[in-house]
Amino acid sequence: MSKPSKRAIREYVEENRLLAQWHSAEAELHDNTAREAAAGIQHETEEYLRLNEAATEAGKRLPKRFRHLAEG
Repeated sequence: MSKPSKRAIREYVEENRLLAQWHSAEAELHDNTAREAAAGIQHETEEYLRLNEAATEAGKRLPKRFRHLAEG
């Protein structure tokens, strides 16, 4: 197998950075949702809306081949 080019490595690093951002945003949203549900909160709070927007925006920044992860 040939050695990947510097460009390919940079693209791989950037893809991983974007995936990590999206995973982090999703995890924060899910943790917050669990905390609010445990507290009996049944409406969309300002914090929920903020975290949901952050997760949505992080999903939009994913490379095209990974965007299916953020859909649905």
